Amino acid sequence: MADPVRVQRAGSAVARQIAYGVISSYQDYRAMFTWRSWAGGWLLRLICQVLFFATLGRLLGSAAAQGYLAFGNAAVLGPVGALGVVSSTVRERRLGTLQFLLITRADPFLVLASRGLYWVADAVVTSSIALAVVPVLLPVPMHWAAFPAVLGIDVLTTLSCYCLALSLTGFSVARPGLRMYLTMGVTITLMTLAGVSTPAPTTGFAGGVAGVLPLTHGLRAMRALAAGEPTPIKEIFGEVAVALAWAAVGYLVLTRALRKKVRSGSLTVG
Repeated sequence: MADPVRVQRAGSAVARQIAYGVISSYQDYRAMFTWRSWAGGWLLRLICQVLFFATLGRLLGSAAAQGYLAFGNAAVLGPVGALGVVSSTVRERRLGTLQFLLITRADPFLVLASRGLYWVADAVVTSSIALAVVPVLLPVPMHWAAFPAVLGIDVLTTLSCYCLALSLTGFSVARPGLRMYLTMGVTITLMTLAGVSTPAPTTGFAGGVAGVLPLTHGLRAMRALAAGEPTPIKEIFGEVAVALAWAAVGYLVLTRALRKKVRSGSLTVG
């Protein structure tokens, strides 16, 4: 039987690692943006991006297509934003701070995962604002009583994609030059197969890929709730399952990559 005191100490150590990671994450984000540059630059650009895609539906002369494109492109801001952790972790290596993290007693996965949480926070806030603003500006169906549930699923899809991003981080730490190819590849795949601009495929190879992607199940659930339909429990559980699966993959891939680099002594700056 496990010693309760030892378990409590281990839990406290994990909590401290995550807390310090979150604090440093917040400081990193403060160095990137002020409130003015974030709202007038970053957020405004993303809202304009959503409106741009929505105009494609307007060019087709279909209000339904316009609403579909607007909602999907607002919802995808969360998952795509979470992919930023890939580049920030590679930056840790290039700045020489990753080596110091690895020689401490802290769990490197917990440290890197918590230090990248500002990407999750930013992605959730920007996508939530977009989901609130777009239905006001465009003919996007939104059952406002279900809006809190829509935002909850938005958080889930963002965390789900963050877990996928951590697995990409494992490859990028080993080969930093791959980071842009990996993040852009996943972004294009999400935009194409997850139901952002067209319904997600359900059969064949494409359907299989869509089924294991973050956002696919969650976006279906969000669209159903926004339309005033009953809560799609199956889709929500599907998104949870995808998130847990990618969390396990992310832990294994990133931890293995870091251990391999430490054993080989090849974790150099650059």
